[in-house]
Amino acid sequence: MDQHAQVEAVYYPGLPSHPQHDLAARQQRTPDDEPIFGGMISIDIGSLEQARTFIGHLEVFTLAESLGGVESLVEHPAIMTHSSVPRDKREAFGLTDGLVRLSVGIEDVADLQADLSAALDVLA
Repeated sequence: MDQHAQVEAVYYPGLPSHPQHDLAARQQRTPDDEPIFGGMISIDIGSLEQARTFIGHLEVFTLAESLGGVESLVEHPAIMTHSSVPRDKREAFGLTDGLVRLSVGIEDVADLQADLSAALDVLA
């Protein structure tokens, strides 16, 4: 997803490019001492319109304000959890209008990848 033309940024500590990758790899470990980075990913796709279009074309991910269930969920802070925060303050926190949060659930990885790809491709 971090290579897709419609994605401006991916925020996920499992990516070596993430500024906190090394810290996360040291702190987040399995019982077998392997790094594990979790199922929360944020992406920036540029604008409010792009984010709404992207979310509207997802079929496997479900729109929800509370993330972290066993199903894959998507949330758009600018119009949901942080809609009462003025835009300039949201952006100062890194919560742009194009930011979308994903909580990856237990569905088949190929189905999730296909869903994300299809929704991103609509933006091209």
